[in-house]
Amino acid sequence: MPTAIVLGATGAIGQQLVTQLTQRDEVESVIVVTRRELDLHREFPSAITSKIQPVLLDFDQLEAQAAECMPAGAVAFVALGTTKKQAGSKEAFRRVDYGLVLAFARACKTAGVSRLGVVTAHGGNAASSIFYNQVKGEVERDIQALGLPCVFFARPSLLLGRPEDGRLAENWASALLAPAARWLPRSVRPIEVRYVAAAMIDAALGGVDEGASLVLSNAQMHSF
Repeated sequence: MPTAIVLGATGAIGQQLVTQLTQRDEVESVIVVTRRELDLHREFPSAITSKIQPVLLDFDQLEAQAAECMPAGAVAFVALGTTKKQAGSKEAFRRVDYGLVLAFARACKTAGVSRLGVVTAHGGNAASSIFYNQVKGEVERDIQALGLPCVFFARPSLLLGRPEDGRLAENWASALLAPAARWLPRSVRPIEVRYVAAAMIDAALGGVDEGASLVLSNAQMHSF
C-alpha cells in the first residue's frame, strides 16, 4: 500500500488531495510537508486524520530535509503556489512557484519516489510573454529534465470551490464566471478543485504508466 506525500496541503487543491487520498483504501498514510503546525481537523474536516502524518520542515532547507522523510516508492504531489501580489514581488513569486517546487522535485528524485504529480496552470509555457505562465512552463521543463521515474502535470484553468485565501481577483472571477461556466469550452472552463485532485490521484495510483510524462489538461480533468 503506497504512502502519499503532499506539498502545499493547505491550499485549495492541496486540501482536496489530502482529503481524497485518506479516503482511498490503497493509500496507507499521507505525509503532509508543512512549515507550520496544523490543526488537522480544521484544515481537513472531511479527511481520515489518523492517516495524516504532518512533517514540519525548514523550507530554506526543503530539498535536503524533504528527501529524508520520503519513503522509497511513495507517490508525491505538489500543490504549492502563490500569486505575485501575495508574494510581494516577481522574485518572491518565483522563489515559491519555481524554486521550492523544483527543490521538492529534486528531493523526490533523491528519495526514489515512484510518481510525482505537480499542479501548474493552463497556459504554462516557458516561452510565454506572460510572467505567470512562463514560470509555470519553466518549472515543468526543469522537473522533466530531472529524469524522475514518472511525472505528470495538472494544468487547471480558473479554480472553483476555492476557500477564502486572500486571492480576491481570482475569487471574484470565479463568482462571476461560475454561472456561465457550462457554456465555455472544457479546455478553458473554470474547474472545481475536487476534480483536479481526483484526476491527479487517479494518475498517481495507476493511471499513468511508469516512465511516462503526462499533462492533465483542463478538459481531461473535467471528466472526474
